[in-house]
Amino acid sequence: MSSNLPPPGAPVLRVRGVNHHFGTGDTRTQVLFDNTLEVMPGELVIMSGPSGSGKTTILTLVGGLRTLQDGEIEVWDSERGDYRAVRGADEAELVNVRRLIGFIFQRHNLFDSLTAMQNVRMAQQLKPSADDPDADARELLSYLLLGDRDISGKPQKPRFDYKPAALSGGQRQRVAIARALANRPKLVLADEPTAALDANSGLAVVTLLQQLARERSDAELGALVRSAEEAGENGRLADWQLPLLKRAAREHGTTSLIVTHDARIMNLADRIVHMERGRIESNVVVAERLFVREGLRQSPAFAAILPEEQEKIADAVLIGVHPNDAARPDQLAARPGRVEVYEKGDAIIREGDPVGPDSKFYLVRRGTLEVFRTVDGAQKKLDELGPGRYFGEVALLLNQPRNATVRAATRAEVYAVNRATFDRYRDVSRPFIDRMLANFRAFEGA
Repeated sequence: MSSNLPPPGAPVLRVRGVNHHFGTGDTRTQVLFDNTLEVMPGELVIMSGPSGSGKTTILTLVGGLRTLQDGEIEVWDSERGDYRAVRGADEAELVNVRRLIGFIFQRHNLFDSLTAMQNVRMAQQLKPSADDPDADARELLSYLLLGDRDISGKPQKPRFDYKPAALSGGQRQRVAIARALANRPKLVLADEPTAALDANSGLAVVTLLQQLARERSDAELGALVRSAEEAGENGRLADWQLPLLKRAAREHGTTSLIVTHDARIMNLADRIVHMERGRIESNVVVAERLFVREGLRQSPAFAAILPEEQEKIADAVLIGVHPNDAARPDQLAARPGRVEVYEKGDAIIREGDPVGPDSKFYLVRRGTLEVFRTVDGAQKKLDELGPGRYFGEVALLLNQPRNATVRAATRAEVYAVNRATFDRYRDVSRPFIDRMLANFRAFEGA
């Protein structure tokens, strides 16, 4: 990743308490309500939600294309080494903000009088960087299947010198994408970028955004080079595209905020932000969801329930932070009760403590825990638990006092599932639970 990124743990984009209204007087209508969002370096973030939920409005506010009325929006400027604020910025400052961003508009917004190459070259002139900008623009357009080869490697007529009126909707969209990415911006804002694209073109665009975010291995990229039959509706890349992709994405650390309904992109997102009626209703880091789901799946209490139900339980405890990253105090405070933090030596549960309505089941997020039980009057260490391990289920299932003490061996973060949620699924998982309890009782009697 580029060294010009924000300090570790800091976002590229910060949105705080953003409200927005349309109209004035009696017709004034609020369309955004207290929205807060952080987008980290290198993330591919999807904004989903029904039409009219406020997704595009937020996108235009972030890009300085609409006046920010209430709240704060800040975009990291790597050259300045600080954030640029959108609220209260004059037109000159808004231009500086826009220079940091690559915009992909739903309606292309190409200049009708310019050719495809000229549209891309015009963007390059705003921020000269490439040694040979003409060659760079041609390679970018060729990668997006507008050059002299199609996906099968067969010759085709290049579209470099075509004006927008002579291009199809999908071709115009690919030119707009090339224009937006020509300067390798660190923040890309995209409104339905793949809606007009076929599967192969859509995959090329998403793969380019992923590669700009962080370098993919040759094996990962090679897996996308496949036959049409293998690709199906998911699309494919051609082997000749890979060198162009690597040159186009020679810099990394780009963050993308994408408004889309395209399920093909949803499956590739790092984070999914869902909006309803002008509010961000959920903010899911995909890796965190998978981490919690996998941890729940290991527990007999949740093993038998449907994946959709496991996902609901997981989403109820997520805090929107990648499991590799420590949670900041403000992130924990924004979602109280989901993750508990313990310092070294702190006891999370104690042997002999009674269980009740407020008792919890735990999944280790970060750190190391030690499990102790009293044997012959002395505490004996039974186990060591790291990320992804669970504990606390036996006492809840038996409705008996805790049978061990679990203590933090290092600073630790644990997800907490409440008793009501735990009990809701015990009947569904009864066969697994009975087997676990039988093993537990056999261990106790040994």
